[in-house]
Amino acid sequence: MKRYPIILFDLDGTLTDPTMEIVKSAQYALHQFGVEESDPEKLRAFANTPLLQCFEQDFGLSADQADQAFEYYWHYAGSLALRDNRVYAGVPEMLEQLQADDRTLCVATARKTDNARKVLAAVGLKTFFPEHQVLGTDDNAARSNKKMVIFDLLCSLDEHHHEDVIMVGDRKSDLIGAYKNGVDSMAVTWGSETLDELKSAEPTCIAASVREMAQLLLAAQ
Repeated sequence: MKRYPIILFDLDGTLTDPTMEIVKSAQYALHQFGVEESDPEKLRAFANTPLLQCFEQDFGLSADQADQAFEYYWHYAGSLALRDNRVYAGVPEMLEQLQADDRTLCVATARKTDNARKVLAAVGLKTFFPEHQVLGTDDNAARSNKKMVIFDLLCSLDEHHHEDVIMVGDRKSDLIGAYKNGVDSMAVTWGSETLDELKSAEPTCIAASVREMAQLLLAAQ
Protein backbone atom coordinates (compact mmCIF):
# COMPACT_ATOMS: atom_id res chain seq x y z
CA MET A 1 0.00 0.00 0.00
CA LYS A 2 1.25 3.50 -0.76
CA ARG A 3 2.33 5.97 1.88
CA TYR A 4 -0.36 8.45 2.99
CA PRO A 5 1.06 11.66 4.51
CA ILE A 6 -2.37 12.58 5.95
CA ILE A 7 -4.44 10.04 7.89
CA LEU A 8 -7.95 10.77 9.15
CA PHE A 9 -9.17 8.40 11.87
CA ASP A 10 -12.68 7.84 13.06
CA LEU A 11 -12.75 7.68 16.88
CA ASP A 12 -15.42 5.31 18.26
CA GLY A 13 -15.00 1.75 17.04
CA THR A 14 -11.71 2.57 15.32
CA LEU A 15 -9.29 3.94 17.92
CA THR A 16 -11.42 3.39 21.02
CA ASP A 17 -14.11 1.01 22.23
CA PRO A 18 -16.96 3.18 23.56
CA THR A 19 -19.13 0.29 24.81
CA MET A 20 -18.88 1.04 28.53
CA GLU A 21 -19.36 4.75 27.98
CA ILE A 22 -22.55 4.01 26.05
CA VAL A 23 -23.84 1.52 28.63
CA LYS A 24 -23.19 3.75 31.64
CA SER A 25 -24.53 6.89 29.96
CA ALA A 26 -27.71 5.06 28.96
CA GLN A 27 -28.13 3.70 32.48
CA TYR A 28 -27.73 7.18 33.93
CA ALA A 29 -30.30 8.69 31.55
CA LEU A 30 -32.83 5.92 32.16
CA HIS A 31 -32.33 6.19 35.93
CA GLN A 32 -33.64 9.76 35.80
CA PHE A 33 -37.01 8.29 34.79
CA GLY A 34 -37.01 5.43 37.28
CA VAL A 35 -35.90 2.83 34.75
CA GLU A 36 -33.22 0.55 36.21
CA GLU A 37 -31.70 -1.57 33.47
CA SER A 38 -28.71 -3.84 34.09
CA ASP A 39 -28.87 -6.16 31.07
CA PRO A 40 -25.78 -5.22 29.03
CA GLU A 41 -27.26 -6.65 25.84
CA LYS A 42 -30.28 -4.35 26.03
CA LEU A 43 -28.06 -1.37 26.82
CA ARG A 44 -25.70 -2.13 23.94
CA ALA A 45 -28.61 -1.39 21.61
CA PHE A 46 -27.72 2.26 22.14
CA ALA A 47 -24.50 1.63 20.20
CA ASN A 48 -26.32 0.80 16.97
CA THR A 49 -29.71 2.54 17.25
CA PRO A 50 -30.39 6.29 17.33
CA LEU A 51 -30.69 7.39 20.96
CA LEU A 52 -34.18 8.86 20.74
CA GLN A 53 -35.49 5.75 19.00
CA CYS A 54 -33.93 3.51 21.64
CA PHE A 55 -35.38 5.48 24.55
CA GLU A 56 -38.87 5.42 23.04
CA GLN A 57 -39.13 2.04 21.35
CA ASP A 58 -36.95 -0.11 23.59
CA PHE A 59 -37.61 1.49 26.97
CA GLY A 60 -41.07 3.02 26.60
CA LEU A 61 -40.28 6.68 27.21
CA SER A 62 -42.57 9.30 25.72
CA ALA A 63 -41.25 11.63 23.03
CA ASP A 64 -40.77 14.43 25.58
CA GLN A 65 -39.07 12.09 28.02
CA ALA A 66 -36.81 10.78 25.25
CA ASP A 67 -35.73 14.35 24.46
CA GLN A 68 -34.86 14.87 28.12
CA ALA A 69 -33.12 11.49 28.30
CA PHE A 70 -31.02 12.48 25.29
CA GLU A 71 -29.77 15.51 27.22
CA TYR A 72 -29.07 13.42 30.33
CA TYR A 73 -27.19 10.88 28.21
CA TRP A 74 -24.83 13.44 26.71
CA HIS A 75 -24.36 15.24 30.02
CA TYR A 76 -23.04 12.00 31.51
CA ALA A 77 -21.14 10.96 28.39
CA GLY A 78 -19.45 14.35 28.24
CA SER A 79 -18.24 14.29 31.82
CA LEU A 80 -18.26 11.23 34.10
CA ALA A 81 -18.13 8.62 31.32
CA LEU A 82 -15.16 10.01 29.38
CA ARG A 83 -12.70 7.54 30.89
CA ASP A 84 -15.02 4.61 30.18
CA ASN A 85 -13.75 4.62 26.61
CA ARG A 86 -11.06 1.98 26.10
CA VAL A 87 -8.22 2.44 23.64
CA TYR A 88 -7.77 -0.68 21.52
CA ALA A 89 -4.51 -2.51 22.25
CA GLY A 90 -1.75 -1.46 19.89
CA VAL A 91 -3.28 1.89 18.91
CA PRO A 92 -0.92 4.16 20.92
CA GLU A 93 2.14 2.35 19.59
CA MET A 94 0.86 2.67 16.02
CA LEU A 95 0.14 6.39 16.42
CA GLU A 96 3.59 6.94 17.93
CA GLN A 97 5.23 5.29 14.92
CA LEU A 98 3.11 7.27 12.45
CA GLN A 99 3.89 10.51 14.27
CA ALA A 100 7.62 9.69 14.18
CA ASP A 101 7.27 9.13 10.42
CA ASP A 102 6.01 12.71 10.08
CA ARG A 103 2.42 11.86 9.20
CA THR A 104 -0.36 14.37 9.80
CA LEU A 105 -2.81 12.59 12.11
CA CYS A 106 -6.42 13.78 12.39
CA VAL A 107 -9.69 12.66 13.92
CA ALA A 108 -12.92 12.95 11.92
CA THR A 109 -15.80 11.86 14.12
CA ALA A 110 -19.58 11.97 14.41
CA ARG A 111 -19.17 13.17 18.00
CA LYS A 112 -19.29 16.86 18.80
CA THR A 113 -15.81 18.34 18.42
CA ASP A 114 -15.40 19.39 22.05
CA ASN A 115 -16.52 15.99 23.31
CA ALA A 116 -14.09 14.20 20.99
CA ARG A 117 -11.20 16.33 22.27
CA LYS A 118 -12.19 15.51 25.86
CA VAL A 119 -12.26 11.78 25.08
CA LEU A 120 -8.81 11.91 23.48
CA ALA A 121 -7.44 13.70 26.54
CA ALA A 122 -9.12 11.27 28.95
CA VAL A 123 -7.75 8.16 27.24
CA GLY A 124 -4.23 9.47 26.67
CA LEU A 125 -4.32 10.05 22.90
CA LYS A 126 -4.37 13.86 22.91
CA THR A 127 -0.65 14.11 22.24
CA PHE A 128 -1.09 12.59 18.78
CA PHE A 129 -3.87 14.93 17.63
CA PRO A 130 -3.49 18.73 17.85
CA GLU A 131 -6.83 20.41 18.59
CA HIS A 132 -7.15 21.91 15.10
CA GLN A 133 -6.81 18.39 13.65
CA VAL A 134 -9.80 17.02 15.58
CA LEU A 135 -13.21 17.75 14.10
CA GLY A 136 -16.72 16.46 14.70
CA THR A 137 -20.28 17.48 14.02
CA ASP A 138 -21.80 20.76 15.18
CA ASP A 139 -25.19 21.81 16.52
CA ASN A 140 -26.63 22.94 13.20
CA ALA A 141 -26.97 21.54 9.71
CA ALA A 142 -23.69 23.05 8.55
CA ARG A 143 -21.73 19.94 9.59
CA SER A 144 -24.11 17.14 10.44
CA ASN A 145 -22.59 14.05 8.77
CA LYS A 146 -19.23 12.43 8.10
CA LYS A 147 -18.99 13.75 4.53
CA MET A 148 -19.22 17.31 5.86
CA VAL A 149 -16.81 16.61 8.73
CA ILE A 150 -14.18 15.25 6.33
CA PHE A 151 -14.67 18.16 3.92
CA ASP A 152 -14.28 20.82 6.62
CA LEU A 153 -11.29 19.05 8.15
CA LEU A 154 -9.49 18.81 4.81
CA CYS A 155 -10.19 22.50 4.16
CA SER A 156 -8.54 23.39 7.47
CA LEU A 157 -5.27 21.62 6.67
CA ASP A 158 -2.29 23.05 4.85
CA GLU A 159 -2.23 22.72 1.08
CA HIS A 160 -2.27 19.07 0.07
CA HIS A 161 -3.31 16.67 -2.68
CA HIS A 162 -6.33 14.42 -2.16
CA GLU A 163 -4.29 11.39 -3.17
CA ASP A 164 -2.17 11.99 -0.04
CA VAL A 165 -5.16 11.37 2.27
CA ILE A 166 -6.80 8.23 3.64
CA MET A 167 -9.83 7.96 5.94
CA VAL A 168 -9.83 5.04 8.42
CA GLY A 169 -13.12 3.99 9.99
CA ASP A 170 -15.45 1.21 11.10
CA ARG A 171 -18.67 2.43 9.46
CA LYS A 172 -19.99 2.78 5.93
CA SER A 173 -20.50 6.48 6.63
CA ASP A 174 -16.71 6.86 7.05
CA LEU A 175 -16.05 5.11 3.75
CA ILE A 176 -18.80 6.89 1.82
CA GLY A 177 -17.72 10.22 3.29
CA ALA A 178 -14.19 9.56 2.08
CA TYR A 179 -15.38 8.61 -1.40
CA LYS A 180 -17.52 11.73 -1.71
CA ASN A 181 -14.50 13.85 -0.79
CA GLY A 182 -12.28 12.12 -3.33
CA VAL A 183 -9.96 10.41 -0.85
CA ASP A 184 -9.04 6.78 -0.21
CA SER A 185 -10.46 4.78 2.68
CA MET A 186 -9.59 1.89 4.98
CA ALA A 187 -12.36 -0.15 6.60
CA VAL A 188 -11.64 -1.72 9.99
CA THR A 189 -13.68 -4.74 11.00
CA TRP A 190 -13.71 -4.59 14.83
CA GLY A 191 -16.30 -1.81 15.08
CA SER A 192 -20.07 -1.81 14.82
CA GLU A 193 -20.73 -2.92 11.24
CA THR A 194 -20.33 -6.25 9.48
CA LEU A 195 -17.70 -7.05 6.91
CA ASP A 196 -20.37 -7.33 4.20
CA GLU A 197 -21.71 -3.88 5.08
CA LEU A 198 -18.22 -2.42 4.89
CA LYS A 199 -17.41 -4.16 1.61
CA SER A 200 -20.57 -2.73 0.05
CA ALA A 201 -19.01 0.74 0.39
CA GLU A 202 -15.97 -0.41 -1.64
CA PRO A 203 -13.13 0.77 0.63
CA THR A 204 -9.62 1.07 -0.78
CA CYS A 205 -8.45 -1.58 1.71
CA ILE A 206 -9.64 -3.52 4.76
CA ALA A 207 -7.90 -4.20 8.07
CA ALA A 208 -9.08 -7.08 10.26
CA SER A 209 -7.05 -6.07 13.34
CA VAL A 210 -5.22 -3.11 14.84
CA ARG A 211 -1.99 -4.88 13.97
CA GLU A 212 -3.02 -5.16 10.32
CA MET A 213 -4.14 -1.51 10.28
CA ALA A 214 -0.72 -0.49 11.59
CA GLN A 215 1.10 -2.72 9.11
CA LEU A 216 -0.81 -1.27 6.17
CA LEU A 217 -0.35 2.35 7.22
CA LEU A 218 3.31 1.90 8.11
CA ALA A 219 4.35 -0.46 5.31
CA ALA A 220 5.32 2.31 2.91
CA GLN A 221 7.55 4.31 5.26
